[in-house]
Amino acid sequence: MFEPFSDLVRLRRKQLNLTQEKLAKLAKVSRRQLFLLESGRNVSLLFMTKICDALGITEIPMGGLNAPAAPTLDPLVRAAEAVQTLKQAGDTWRGAAETIDATATTLDELIAGKLARRPSTASVDEVANRLASLPPEAQQALAETLRILTGSHPLPRADRPSPAAGDAEASEDSANRPR
Repeated sequence: MFEPFSDLVRLRRKQLNLTQEKLAKLAKVSRRQLFLLESGRNVSLLFMTKICDALGITEIPMGGLNAPAAPTLDPLVRAAEAVQTLKQAGDTWRGAAETIDATATTLDELIAGKLARRPSTASVDEVANRLASLPPEAQQALAETLRILTGSHPLPRADRPSPAAGDAEASEDSANRPR
């Protein structure tokens, strides 16, 4: 970090009669980072721009040059903030995808176990332990799916056979249905 910039920030803050805490709130940054900046430590470009905006600084002294502060950096700052937001959203979606994958794997194993004649006690215990480690929402979704697959879930009214079809047809259908 260039010392003239840290001196400029400190001087401008004092001219505006702002404490570090007040400036940090105004710029929406941490007071600790502001302290580091005024101590001559390196800070991010986004941080410098927020401070310049809050103090009304339009040029950043860099050695013998004065670089424009906010006007030319504004699109870069917005892009950096958008990338940060996307990174956070990506983390959320990765977590959701991992939960879905774990649930799908467990469901596949349960279905494969259901189709097998006699699963071993060890495999049933293993699947039960994996189910117990799933988040509650995934457990509920899996339980609902299993109820539907095993037929223990009542059909919605629209899917039930109508009484108008006749008792004979209904009993013939139920007699021919595999169990």
